[in-house]
Amino acid sequence: MTETLTPPAISPAAGSPLALLFDIVATAARLTTDEERDGAETAAADHVYAAYPDTLGRVVDHDAWTGYPALRDQALQPSAVAHLGGGLWLHHTITTDADYRDVLTLLVPCTCRYGYVLSLIEDERDLLELLQELRPTGGRAVHRGDTGGPYCASTPNR
Repeated sequence: MTETLTPPAISPAAGSPLALLFDIVATAARLTTDEERDGAETAAADHVYAAYPDTLGRVVDHDAWTGYPALRDQALQPSAVAHLGGGLWLHHTITTDADYRDVLTLLVPCTCRYGYVLSLIEDERDLLELLQELRPTGGRAVHRGDTGGPYCASTPNR
């Protein structure tokens, strides 16, 4: 015969450290959406300033970032974007994997104007190479082997 084990209902003694910790957890609220936005903006600005001191750190102001709260139902962390002009955007977030690393993406409009090409930026050298490619087109991504138009293979702009 199989019996199920019912754990005993034991409450920590009132005033004990464990009881106090349980009280803290019960009353602690998640960050508000405004706090998440602010945190995302600060994290983005700090990352750009530290990791891209000779490029983005010189041209993207701390207050250029617009933060967005997490979308927990879609498993998305808080993020922030900064407009660079000419239709180009930076997007920053932090991964949820064990590393909690910064992820910076450059969103570049296509020459066809139907969408954006997303480029993950690993470091300053990577950014400089990408900007060198974009310079002749004025900051537009050129389709390679794509006919453009409504069949653009980029991320749609809507």
